[in-house]
Amino acid sequence: MAYVALYRKWRPKGFSELVGQEHVSRTISQAIASGRVGHAYLFSGPRGTGKTSTAKILAKALNCEKGPTAEPCNTCESCRRINDGSSMDVMEIDAASNRGIDEIRELRETVKFAPTMGRYKVYIIDEVHMLTSEAFNALLKTLEEPPPQVVFVLATTELQKVPATIQSRCQRYDFKRISAKDIEARLREVVDASGIAADDEALALVAREADGGLRDALSTLDQCVSLAEERVTEELVREILGLVGRESVLRILRALAEKDAKEVLAAVGDILAEGKDAKQLVTELVAELRAAMVYQAAGQPEGVELYETDEVVLKETASLFPSESFLPMLRALHDALAELRWTTEPRIAVETALLVICRLSSEEIPPAQPTGATMQRDSKDAGEKFRTLSARLEALEKKIASGAVSVSPPTSAGTARQPAARGTAPTRIRTTAGRPGGPVSGAGLSAGQWEKTKEGEELWRRLLDGLGADQEQKAVRACVASGVFGGMTDQCFCIRFTSAFLANRLEKDDYRNILEGYLERLSGRTLRLIVETGEISEPPRKPGAKRKEPAREKTAREVVAALPPEDREAVAQVVEIFGAEAKVLPVATAGENKKEERPSTSEGEGPPITDEDFARLTDEMYIPPEEP
Repeated sequence: MAYVALYRKWRPKGFSELVGQEHVSRTISQAIASGRVGHAYLFSGPRGTGKTSTAKILAKALNCEKGPTAEPCNTCESCRRINDGSSMDVMEIDAASNRGIDEIRELRETVKFAPTMGRYKVYIIDEVHMLTSEAFNALLKTLEEPPPQVVFVLATTELQKVPATIQSRCQRYDFKRISAKDIEARLREVVDASGIAADDEALALVAREADGGLRDALSTLDQCVSLAEERVTEELVREILGLVGRESVLRILRALAEKDAKEVLAAVGDILAEGKDAKQLVTELVAELRAAMVYQAAGQPEGVELYETDEVVLKETASLFPSESFLPMLRALHDALAELRWTTEPRIAVETALLVICRLSSEEIPPAQPTGATMQRDSKDAGEKFRTLSARLEALEKKIASGAVSVSPPTSAGTARQPAARGTAPTRIRTTAGRPGGPVSGAGLSAGQWEKTKEGEELWRRLLDGLGADQEQKAVRACVASGVFGGMTDQCFCIRFTSAFLANRLEKDDYRNILEGYLERLSGRTLRLIVETGEISEPPRKPGAKRKEPAREKTAREVVAALPPEDREAVAQVVEIFGAEAKVLPVATAGENKKEERPSTSEGEGPPITDEDFARLTDEMYIPPEEP
């Protein structure tokens, strides 16, 4: 006969054999005894806690020849068939591989048929959260009103993925993690009945590492029995599970308590050289520190499971650290666990965390209360510092009083500004402070102090021509052409705007990098771009030239009156909507803007606008940021 794994051989066959789930077994047993069996059950909880086993026990209880009964006999034909998985009335479906709507449609067709030999047909759908949304929707009606001879049992480890419409149609039972004490007792029962020699420490370690899952514990025990020569020992379990070991963990904890970074790094190197996992090392350190913290605070309280159960070891580890040190140490180790999920260098993450703990132990742990000698020394040092600072302040006051040192008042928001020269407007200068390279000469010049040389004028002209010839920089050229050349120094090139919107746009990194690159290529040296905003003075007019008056805004009534009779009807609706006194902005004609004409970017955009119109429109669109 083929070998049967321990977790299959020792699967519970009745409600009384369920381990750690008394709240579930008692409730379902009473429901069966009183004849209040539900048509759908939902079992949720961690892996290996008895969900599928409970479903099979329920199926046996309903179909047993002596039932329905809370304790199936396990000897009748129906019970034996359910135990060996050959019953035609118990359908165990794996939702992970049968998750589509077609499988659910097939299930809906089969539920109509009567049981073969029992009273009920029981459908056990394992990992039900893996079903698709369509499959869940197809199951709703059948799950709500199944035939009277059908019982559904849904099992899942991720309850949050099961739709609320499914949960509301089922009786829900939450399976909890099994305590290490209950798992250890069950393991002792299994090894005694199977004739296996095992140490109590080994079984306790297996139960502790099972993390509340009895199936995992039985699988680990099965593996240990296969490797053991005579008996299962604690060392054998540690080797199979890849655990670091108590001595290695205590070695690191002692080094941390003594702030010995060299010993900490040596211990980590020895552990990793043995092939141990870095994550497992941090996990065991966290568990040991937690056990020491709890023992230091409350001893060994009832109902609290500790990773370390030996009281001698607990006393030693608890005495290594003050109570204030546990929180920063555990925080550093948890950060290391989070980093180990993605890092490609786990050793560096572990070593960094442990070295941080060495530093924390000396800097962030509250120091002991100072002694009298320490307080007297600190007071003496503070007095010396105060006398030195007082002497320096007195000397500085004498220099200021004698006039040897002059102090200029700081410029602040509350200082009154000097009135600007007539014909000029207040200017806001944008400098490049904070950009790579540090401050640049010329960045602090005010308006009107820039030097407009022929070299600068020529560079401005070549800049516009170069941008205009580059098809990819049309937008940059349109923005730059709306400003004027403001002057230049050896290291800076200034452009002035009346539009704050355009000035802000030109200061963005993408436009700035393009312009500074052009300036460097055209001038042969690095020039930093400076952007100013303010009114732009008009160039001097030639003798006898007339000043160009701005176009007067016309009302809609005046515009309509100037139109030919055949065109007046077309704009009547516009006048009716906006009113006869609405202002109409003048629009440049194609002839007026012929020199400034630009090609359209795409068909159907209409006639292009001039640089002046573009600057005016964008300035009107600009919304200044709110003052903080």
